[in-house]
Amino acid sequence: MDTVNKQASIWFVAAWFGTAVTTLIFSLTLTFYLTNVKVVKPEVQNFKLYAALPKSETSVTDEIISSDGRAKIIEDFFEGHKSPLSTYGDIFIQVADKYKLDYRLLPAISMQESNGGKKVISDSYNPFGYGIYGALVTRFGSWEDAIERVGRALREDYLNQGLKTPVQIMAKYTPLSLAKEGAWAKGVSSFMEELR
Repeated sequence: MDTVNKQASIWFVAAWFGTAVTTLIFSLTLTFYLTNVKVVKPEVQNFKLYAALPKSETSVTDEIISSDGRAKIIEDFFEGHKSPLSTYGDIFIQVADKYKLDYRLLPAISMQESNGGKKVISDSYNPFGYGIYGALVTRFGSWEDAIERVGRALREDYLNQGLKTPVQIMAKYTPLSLAKEGAWAKGVSSFMEELR
């Protein structure tokens, strides 16, 4: 038994030594091959590449058109409230920009006054409750007309007079709300926040 163990040990040592020498030779050969710099000369190729050029030059700009995003915010806001004004986002933005209004003010007032145009006096197209005092009803020919005229009125009769916040606007727009602890201004401010 002792002889068998010695022979196994000798074979094991011989196999280990053979493997180690083979690995060393392979490693040295691979290292030499990888560190040797090879220069490859380019071959002459007998073909040409052509690319189709665009008909006109294209320019890239960093200009961001913010009105698109704001119009979409307004449309989504009104759609969420199932309002008939949901397709008028662009009109709201055009009027807000024209009269330098916060783009959220007119939509917020319409939500506070008529639930976004859902509760208006018949054939008035007046979602803003503008100029409605008892039997006196201001009527408009269309939603666009109402947005334009009330936007202009807010600029001329309110903002230009120093009434800029919903609380300040409320004192003139709907003074009865003052007795109700400013519910109108709180509602308008809440809808403006929702439009953020």
